[in-house]
Amino acid sequence: MWLSRHTEEEDRLYNAIVRTARAVILPAALIISIALLAYACGGGGSDDSGDNGDNGGDGPVSFDVSMGDNFFEPKEFTVKTGQKVTFNLKNEGAAIHNMRVAGADNEYNTDDDALSDPEQFSPGDTGTLEWTAPDKAGEIDLKCEFHPTDSTGVIKVE
Repeated sequence: MWLSRHTEEEDRLYNAIVRTARAVILPAALIISIALLAYACGGGGSDDSGDNGDNGGDGPVSFDVSMGDNFFEPKEFTVKTGQKVTFNLKNEGAAIHNMRVAGADNEYNTDDDALSDPEQFSPGDTGTLEWTAPDKAGEIDLKCEFHPTDSTGVIKVE
């Protein structure tokens, strides 16, 4: 049986490597792990991907909305009076879609309506609809103009 003998120099080098790993690499790995965990749990800061209405204040709010064939997902939204709202829209269906929000009068095709940009989404297209909630609490309807009886939703203004 062959036994290898370590020299004093090899032992010292090995111990130096182990000390470096313990002092530098392990704490760095721990910090990176904590940062990734915080980011995955929503602690990664703010971006424009949408906070889906849970911003805890009266500042601007955004929602990510999927437009499918004859539905919006989600289709119910809650905002504060006077709040600026951005709907980030994506057509995930096979048909043409859009979104129109009735204005404060909750009537369609009046001057206070908001219409998506672009006004017509082909399959796979993305765009936005920017709207400011009225100063009065209530419910505001929204719809797809191409599927007005099926693709509907409501915005609850509190």
